[in-house]
Amino acid sequence: MKVSFKNVSFKYDDDSIVLKDFNLAINDGEMVAILGHNGSGKSTIAKIIMGLLEINSGEIYINDKLLNQDTIEECRNHMSIIFQNPDNQFVGVTVNDDIAFGLENKCVSREEMINRINKYLKLVSMECFGDRSPEELSGGQKQRVAIARTLMTEPEILLCDEATSSLDPDTTNQILNLLQELNENLG
Repeated sequence: MKVSFKNVSFKYDDDSIVLKDFNLAINDGEMVAILGHNGSGKSTIAKIIMGLLEINSGEIYINDKLLNQDTIEECRNHMSIIFQNPDNQFVGVTVNDDIAFGLENKCVSREEMINRINKYLKLVSMECFGDRSPEELSGGQKQRVAIARTLMTEPEILLCDEATSSLDPDTTNQILNLLQELNENLG
């Protein structure tokens, strides 16, 4: 799966140009970090890739398919995103319920759901927390659950929008090491 931006321009209004003739190519298996200060466009780029924002000009390709209104749903089926604040994403009473939510929407069988829940909670070292309420978890544990939730749909593209911004340095390193390990083992 690849992502490419070709001469993409985007602005929220007439005075705030966020991207101007922006070009970016991300190839299959690559991990790319986009760094910058607050308001520099990092989250905007993630939202554009997900098709949540419409560009003003240029083209975006997801695996050589032009991202547009006709292809947006198909392209989204290959992607998932971890947002900055996992608390805003929890919808289930327990960790297991929360993780299963996305799969229920995709009509995955109960047996397959249970297999994936076990597999991905184990991958993120949270297999003992499935019956807990998300409110009982630490920030790092919530982020691990958010990673498991996004991996459950088995996306080809995983976007992280400042997924470690509110974590302490040790937990940030754990999460970054986990993402690197997942990329090497699952990619």
